[in-house]
Amino acid sequence: MIIRTERLILRPFQADDLDLIYRLYSDETVMRYMPYDLMDLSAARKHLSRILRDLQEEPVLNHELAVIRQDTGTKTGRCHIQIDPDTETGMIGWLLPEEEWNHGYATEITEALKDCCFNTLHLHRMNALCNPDNIRSRHVLEKCGFRLEAHYIRKVRYIRYGKESWEDELEYALLQTEYADQ
Repeated sequence: MIIRTERLILRPFQADDLDLIYRLYSDETVMRYMPYDLMDLSAARKHLSRILRDLQEEPVLNHELAVIRQDTGTKTGRCHIQIDPDTETGMIGWLLPEEEWNHGYATEITEALKDCCFNTLHLHRMNALCNPDNIRSRHVLEKCGFRLEAHYIRKVRYIRYGKESWEDELEYALLQTEYADQ
């Protein structure tokens, strides 16, 4: 699956994308609202191997996509659609480095993932999860027509430098029928 937007190319991860995984998942600012600990190079290598294995499954249920800027060819982020075939739901998410924030890329990615989920994959529902303090992600989801469906209290175990904490989580969702009405 390759998705083209006005400024971006979203393409499946490849074996030579370790630099992108490591850059994103080792950056404390990027990972601030992610529940996972920062990755060293070894953990990033294992993560990429898992992504590449998932892309070989039939059917592919976890579409991990590298985000490439068309103007420079720079690998700039990642996004995903994780499909639950029982509920025909696609859970989306994205990570971008701080220097790419405030340029509309997250909105562009989210709109492209919506189109893919509903027009290509023909899913019934989409959702996205985020930390309540992640105002930027909340704004993108609301701007793209997602509605807040749930606020879970201390649902997610965050790990940072080996220390655990329980954090709240928001779930945003959008039905195919709501998408059709937008």
